[in-house]
Amino acid sequence: MDTIWNICQAIGVGAAAGLSPLVALAAVVVCVAASLGLDTSNKDYDFLAGAAAVIVAIVVLLQSLALIVVPGGMLTRVSADRPRIMPIHLGVAIVLGALGGAIVFGTQNDAAWIGAVFGGLPAALVAFSSGRLLKGVGERLARGEQRQLKGASRDEAKAAKADAEASLRVLAFGVDIVTMIAVVIPLLLPPAGLILPIVAIALIIGGRRREAKKHEGLRVLS
Repeated sequence: MDTIWNICQAIGVGAAAGLSPLVALAAVVVCVAASLGLDTSNKDYDFLAGAAAVIVAIVVLLQSLALIVVPGGMLTRVSADRPRIMPIHLGVAIVLGALGGAIVFGTQNDAAWIGAVFGGLPAALVAFSSGRLLKGVGERLARGEQRQLKGASRDEAKAAKADAEASLRVLAFGVDIVTMIAVVIPLLLPPAGLILPIVAIALIIGGRRREAKKHEGLRVLS
């Protein structure tokens, strides 16, 4: 039963990494240090509970949140709502999701490579589905901004750009908060780790159905 729980925890941690990779891994380290759902029964992983690892993890969490607030910070975030860096986000998510899963298994004296598999796969799944979703949200925000800019004065255009930027900041902040919750909940309640991957699968299937209907409608019109 413990192995099944560990698998669910690794899946949950990996799925969270699909949303915001660095935030998810940092949250895992903080949870290990606080013995929140994980403990370092394996002495090889004691360093994760050390002051240096915890400080680095907290700095990563604060830095990620700070980039949302600091002017221009959004441009340096590896965000899935920016199509040109989607492959980077996907790659980082898989690597750090696998690392998070390995930590879950390793701290419990189980084979870390198995945890890496169960962490990396859901990370890829969630990164892909959330990337498409956030891309769509970003495109809708951009279209809304363009509509507001048409015929707008300089002050109105400035206000429209500020509103669009504020919306992106709220979106990024929300993703980070959901990521931290998606790490903690599965560690405390392992079956909850399956929720995010199931939602991701539903989003992918729903998106493909919508695309199929769209293409079918275009063929009918043509």
